[in-house]
Amino acid sequence: MSTQTALGKSTPPQSAEVAPWIEGKDRRLEVMSGTPHVLSTPVGLLAEQRITDKKYLFVRNIQDLAKGMTMEPLPLEGWETELVGLIKPFRVVIRGEELLNMEQVEYEMILQCSGNGRTQYQGIPGTPWNQGGVGNVRFAGVPLKVILEKYNVSVDPQVKFVTAEGHDLPLGLERPDFEHSLQVGPVLERSIFALKLNGEPLPGIHGGPVRLVTPGLFGTMHIKWLRRLRFETAESPNFYHATEYRVPLSLLKPGEKFRFTLENSRPTWDIRLMSYILAPESGAQLKAGAVTVSGVAYNDGSVRLESVLVSFDRGQNWQPAKFEVPDSPYAWYRWTTQANLKPGVHEIWSRAIDALGRSQPLDGSIFWNPNGYEWTGVFKIELTVN
Repeated sequence: MSTQTALGKSTPPQSAEVAPWIEGKDRRLEVMSGTPHVLSTPVGLLAEQRITDKKYLFVRNIQDLAKGMTMEPLPLEGWETELVGLIKPFRVVIRGEELLNMEQVEYEMILQCSGNGRTQYQGIPGTPWNQGGVGNVRFAGVPLKVILEKYNVSVDPQVKFVTAEGHDLPLGLERPDFEHSLQVGPVLERSIFALKLNGEPLPGIHGGPVRLVTPGLFGTMHIKWLRRLRFETAESPNFYHATEYRVPLSLLKPGEKFRFTLENSRPTWDIRLMSYILAPESGAQLKAGAVTVSGVAYNDGSVRLESVLVSFDRGQNWQPAKFEVPDSPYAWYRWTTQANLKPGVHEIWSRAIDALGRSQPLDGSIFWNPNGYEWTGVFKIELTVN
């Protein structure tokens, strides 16, 4: 099995080891890795629905929680998440079953791996994501600010970061445990202890029974199987936060060596502006005449999208697509446009622009980085018209 890039080229999956299938996941998902579990969603499945069904939703684990490798929910009874650090009282234990009786909110939002699009960069190791590491879902749960109020927790003004840990453990003695630090502002403003996915109890494979979810951030920052939040003055020096899930502050040349530090790089926090062509799929063969092209576009939710532009002549001319504005600023915009295509090989591009004037660069490789994160270039497909 292989992964299709946006222009129809293929690369081998990262791992070919055989792993137990997650019952309840669609068999058309591609197994990118067996340990830890990584599943990629084919483009055709993303195109079917506004809300990505849980059976189609990609899986990206860094570490596996043995009892969490299931589409069934894990019990809230007996599950505990603690708050520690620069807070008063200095330690608070939140019992899972108590969350059910608290106020809950729901976000329709993008869930995206920060490595999505990695195959568009050159010479990058790691999971060879094309566009299968993204979905549009509904997470529901208890806002952190509601929990803090319920337990009379006050946060010290010196706190700048909230570091989240899960119950999952490293896959070997030589590997560190997984955690991430998030800026305290967005966490206090919009983070939730997520309990539901698309209106149903959160499956174990997607971080249930309790997952920290902060809309507008990349998926790696939505910590699964949440067990602890640390309120701190500095970012975590943990490998996954201080080295792995980061991009340089300065532009690099492809292949350039770079040693990550907390000072010369930043975490993959905010989702980047992006558009995708979901139909027709790259490599499709169509009849000459009117062709409908459709897809999705989104950003970090801070401002609305202003336009989605589509080119049928490799960027020489652009035509605006019609798009639907979602109720949630964190959800994706579905768009569509039409064109008459003559026989031959055609390359179709899509480009989103938001209210801050941000747009997808024609050459996304200008943001090349050694980890292959945050691809945001103009999206391209190639098809043949007969």
